Amino acid sequence: GASMLGIDAVNNEIYVPEGGQIQVFDLLANGNVAAKRILRGPDTLLGAANVAVDPIHNRLIVVGSVGTREKPENNQILIFDRLAEGNTKPLAVIKGPKSGVDGTFGMRVYPPSGMFAVSINGPQHTDPNPASFVGIWSINDNGDVPPRYKVGGPYGILKQPRGVDFDPKNKSILVSDKLLNSVLTFSLPEIY
Repeated sequence: GASMLGIDAVNNEIYVPEGGQIQVFDLLANGNVAAKRILRGPDTLLGAANVAVDPIHNRLIVVGSVGTREKPENNQILIFDRLAEGNTKPLAVIKGPKSGVDGTFGMRVYPPSGMFAVSINGPQHTDPNPASFVGIWSINDNGDVPPRYKVGGPYGILKQPRGVDFDPKNKSILVSDKLLNSVLTFSLPEIY
């Protein structure tokens, strides 16, 4: 499955998810360098992953990348201390029916508010899903909690949301959708 790197430009680190672990490297390093730290082990609950870093609140947010319902990492959001390493349990796990987390894909964090957005594609990421939406949670959320905000669905305009980003200047969220072949803008001033 695909994995997406996380960049922390404040602390000059790059987060590389690979095979159930996250390796952290010095962003300014060059050549064949060792990882500064590695987060891995059964207590981490990590699978293939997409990662985002909130350097203001020192949090690492992890979602599963692509796959089907048989991959539990695609149905949870893990929040770690940014400096977590080894076999460390997450500080928080967002999953369950109220959360709606079912087939995660793209993710982005907005550190000034501690909010993060995750595109939810349903159990089969390769097929359009009418229940798709983008959920926005806080780094302080934990357990089976619904997103604080939902955009584009479920049963709305989004069919296969992929990338998502914050647009603080226009107080909105940008979402790319594979099936619609579009980038959509949703006004959401309350998250800023």
